Amino acid sequence: MGKQLAAGGIKMADIDFDAPLQPRSALDHDQLSRGGFVEIAASTLRKVPSTAGFVLSIEGPWGSGKSSVLAMIQAMLEREDALHRPVIVHFNPWLIGEKEALLRQFLSSIAKAIKLNDHSKDGRRVAKELKAYSKVFDLIKLIPGAEPWASLAKSLMDSTGDATGAISENKAPDIDGNKQRVEDALIRFDRNVIVFIDDVDRLFPAEVFEMIRIIKAVGGLPRVGYVVAWDSAYVTAALANLNVPQANSYVDKIVQVRMPLPNMSLSARAKLFDSAIDRIDSKATYPYFEGQGKRIGYLYHSGLRDLLEQPRDFARVFNAVRMLEPLLRGEIVFADILGLAALSVKAPSVYELLKSKPQLFVGRLPNDLYSPEDSTKLIENGSVERAAAYVGRNGSVVRKVVHFLFPDVAKADDGFSMGEGSYADGVISDPSRLIIALQLGLTDGDVSIKAAREYLLHAGERKKILAGLSPDICNEFIDMLGQVGSTLQSDRLQDLSETCVSIAKLVDTPIFVQRSLNRKGSFGMSVDDLALEQIKILSKSSERGSPILSIYKKVAVDPAALTCAAEILRVSYLSNQKGYDSEIRLEQNVKDEVIHAFACNVLTAAEQQYLFNINHPGRVLWTLARLDAKVCKEIFCVVQASDDSLDRFALHFLRNSWDSSKGDAYGLPRDQAVTIAFCSLNTLLEHATRRLADSTLGYPIRAAWQSACEGRSLYGVDGTDASR
Repeated sequence: MGKQLAAGGIKMADIDFDAPLQPRSALDHDQLSRGGFVEIAASTLRKVPSTAGFVLSIEGPWGSGKSSVLAMIQAMLEREDALHRPVIVHFNPWLIGEKEALLRQFLSSIAKAIKLNDHSKDGRRVAKELKAYSKVFDLIKLIPGAEPWASLAKSLMDSTGDATGAISENKAPDIDGNKQRVEDALIRFDRNVIVFIDDVDRLFPAEVFEMIRIIKAVGGLPRVGYVVAWDSAYVTAALANLNVPQANSYVDKIVQVRMPLPNMSLSARAKLFDSAIDRIDSKATYPYFEGQGKRIGYLYHSGLRDLLEQPRDFARVFNAVRMLEPLLRGEIVFADILGLAALSVKAPSVYELLKSKPQLFVGRLPNDLYSPEDSTKLIENGSVERAAAYVGRNGSVVRKVVHFLFPDVAKADDGFSMGEGSYADGVISDPSRLIIALQLGLTDGDVSIKAAREYLLHAGERKKILAGLSPDICNEFIDMLGQVGSTLQSDRLQDLSETCVSIAKLVDTPIFVQRSLNRKGSFGMSVDDLALEQIKILSKSSERGSPILSIYKKVAVDPAALTCAAEILRVSYLSNQKGYDSEIRLEQNVKDEVIHAFACNVLTAAEQQYLFNINHPGRVLWTLARLDAKVCKEIFCVVQASDDSLDRFALHFLRNSWDSSKGDAYGLPRDQAVTIAFCSLNTLLEHATRRLADSTLGYPIRAAWQSACEGRSLYGVDGTDASR
């Protein structure tokens, strides 16, 4: 899979090996309410006549629990007292390996079982005669279609044809004689023999035919009852494949009573489902997402219940869940992991289409930003391919599961879905979440819902989570904080104010600064605006905690949140515009307090030489110049003392625009008061002239100083005119 399984991988003890029930505990562990069915079968077998044989078939599809039913029948038969308890024989033709040995091994198995279970004189005699009878077939092969004692095809290969003929002639009379002696011994035997024959439907067609011939031939032995477990559809098809005439009715000539297994009831399926969920690692079903338990219930009733037709389906699907879930834990909601596992096991054609063409289920993918096709159209155009994938008799049920997992597909198909959800809900109907699910985990380009949740809920983990982010996804991570936070129960966030301030502080951390510097192709919301928007979302979604303005005030005076603080102060005291940001306006009665704190924080940042390491130092300086000009000259002196070139100051203070064609452009602020708050214009121009005299000065710093001297906007990449 290309990734290590979480938490050390899957323990073998956790895997459901789909083992059938064992006779000693079968009746106590019946989850399918098949006790009545088994009692009828056992009662019938108790009446095996003493002068003839009897064949009963337990019929059901592969994985329907036939082997477990055999164990239950045996358990019921063994409840009889010791004198009347039948001798139980188990024969599995699948383990024999060659059809020529089936009859010999079949008879030997009965002989061994009687010898082990009955030490009476009659029991020993039956075992002896059966053993002798089986040895007859050590030297012969049977003609296909002929009864074993009616005719011989030929001997085993020998060196000469004369020897082969002699063996055939000498041994032929012994077959009937041996058979008669077996029948006489069985009639005198005072106990019935019940032979359980399982896994017939695992044989190749020729072996199926051979086994049926044996049952037909030996089925007349007195006191012997046969319980055959098979898939009648497979057996019939195997016979037809061998050109057996009237294959459909051939089985009826051999079996006296045919007992198809009853379909699993709704209550039985619910028991199996609940049991399977209970056996899943508790970490898998932890409520990482709001309403996770309810979503599992919706999925169950939206087709999954009908898709899991047989007991083996539950084992296979939940084994698939055990392999997938640790890789997707906390990133994909458990119900959708379960739905994907069900499709992979029960509808592989749909699952393969989903992997190869996910756009047919969710529309445009994250890397399809410039695709001309609309998501709705992509999904609608996929109807033919999806319909072709809904193959088999369960097509309508598979469609229901798909509709639950992908509500937009349901809309395109004029169907109904209870599976609506968002990115933060971890549903695979979101294209980004589907990609994570199909690649079985996060890549460097994916934002982790789990990490966002951990950041919000566990303050002690925040440094570790921040260290795990990459510049490519850091802004998206802040966006995820708001989405995830809005889905959390209101009492989950222990300190809303502290959490919100921590989000504002993220903006000025190195990784977010690095993302802002690499702005190529970035047309989204500025990271400080993005952070303040998520703070607003978190505050509104919480029923308890600090009022939103008190949170913004804490951000405005925090020394590690200068970029967000500058935006709050700009909106609150410098802007008259109304819009999305009007809700973050601080009150006038705190204006002097927060501006003074902000000015002190900027001065401290300059003194400790990290001012130009934050995200938007230019915006911070421009905002401060308009709010508290008197402190700006002191800051300028501090900056010049640490860097007499003032190059870093120029790069940030003079940066005034950016476009997608040539990047950053530089120029003096339009409001001259902003510049002279820090130093006189002449002082700045004289310094710019001295710097430009340095022939080694390269771009973009040359463009920045040149723009000051020329009084026009220049591109930093080459110093060309950026005026519009």
